[in-house]
Amino acid sequence: MENDTRKIFAVFSALILALCVAAAATGCGHKDILGRDKRMRNVTGYTEEELRLMDGYLRHSAGAEVSLYKTEYNPEPLYKGVAEDVCLIPDDAEISGAGYVRYSAYFMFEKSGPRRLEVEGADDAVITVTYNELHTEPYSGDMKFDANVFYKINVAYSLRKNTEFSFRADSPYKISVNYPSFGGVTSREISPVADIHLRDPNIMRGPDGFFYMTGTNDPADWHNTKEIHVYKSAELSEWEDLGAVWVFERDATWQKDILTDGSSPIWAPELHYIRGTYYICYSLGWGSMSGAVLRSTSGLPEGPYVSTSDAPVFDYIDSTFFVEDNGKVYGIWSDGLIAEMNGDMSGFKGEVRRLKSKSGNYIGFEGCYLLKIDGLYYLCSSTYGIHYDENGKPYRSYDSYYAVSDKLFGPYSERRLLMAYGGHNNLFFAGDGRLFTTAFYGKNFSERPAVAELEITGDGLLRLKD
Repeated sequence: MENDTRKIFAVFSALILALCVAAAATGCGHKDILGRDKRMRNVTGYTEEELRLMDGYLRHSAGAEVSLYKTEYNPEPLYKGVAEDVCLIPDDAEISGAGYVRYSAYFMFEKSGPRRLEVEGADDAVITVTYNELHTEPYSGDMKFDANVFYKINVAYSLRKNTEFSFRADSPYKISVNYPSFGGVTSREISPVADIHLRDPNIMRGPDGFFYMTGTNDPADWHNTKEIHVYKSAELSEWEDLGAVWVFERDATWQKDILTDGSSPIWAPELHYIRGTYYICYSLGWGSMSGAVLRSTSGLPEGPYVSTSDAPVFDYIDSTFFVEDNGKVYGIWSDGLIAEMNGDMSGFKGEVRRLKSKSGNYIGFEGCYLLKIDGLYYLCSSTYGIHYDENGKPYRSYDSYYAVSDKLFGPYSERRLLMAYGGHNNLFFAGDGRLFTTAFYGKNFSERPAVAELEITGDGLLRLKD
């Protein structure tokens, strides 16, 4: 009996050990799962500090943008201003001669679910919902809206004499002229890491331990950013130009059949090390607004490079790559489109999907980048934001936002501001584990590559490190 007990205990111990080893090997131990789930719960909703910042923003931005037109088809408004709410006309508006009105505002409803929105007094009212600069949908009564999330809603209708109009929603709401850009920071006192005329800087750390940087080269003339350069650095300070690894006039083949007006807008190239060699994804700008892929035939970052296809791979600009833990490679482009790449990186295998928040909102409209950190996916994207200085004066900047998910395809959290003036960034780790973001604007510079160190809070949020 004693021997049987020992045998059972030995088998049980071996089973437990095997399960522990398997969990450690896959990175799915209970401790990691619980920590990841806790961080995910924290980033899904806004923190108390974020809600306080949001209320502060709304003190400056409450209201709806209103534009008055002679007719529905006139492109230029007779008046443009801010109303207290949809269907209200500001006191300073001159409405004589106006026959059509358009409102636009960000709504935050107190209740989740389908919302009934209507304009009383207008039988031709058109209501739409804008999810980002590239995507607007007609409103329908079965559209679901999450509580405490901002949605851009547009309302338009014909004005008629002796008619009162009123906007109705079946939930209380807050309203803002601009998307509330709260939290985050400006690029403040960061400085360029190199005096190189560059937009959209992308920095990666290669398997040799060196940093490599690419970006939109010499963007003074966006129609002719015709070269892709790769820069190399050991410490993110001194950068060596490895030369023009791809030049439109010298290396383009089918690209010249697409860009037939003599221009060569090569935008936002990114260098990635995948399957033992380097790839560059890049955009063909005005005249095509698409993207393609180059492969290093030498396995070195300086190339030489050849096209992986004889036509565009991506149907819009700003492509990037993400390599999952299982080795699958995904292309991400535009405002969050994603698809698995095929073996030779010449196209896709499987369906094209879209990364967005649970609410349906998008993170930005261009410049996506995805990095997996401790089991969570951090998706960056860029859009323009309106901020207010200490005197309440608004200013506009090209910003980086981010959202978080515990699943590759989402849904993602609502977007948060990472860095004002930090648009079209990427995230990368240094060899010592420090996390950085790139930028190309700052308080005292523009169109020069810069980096800022980040930290991840206990709540799973990204913050610029002091």
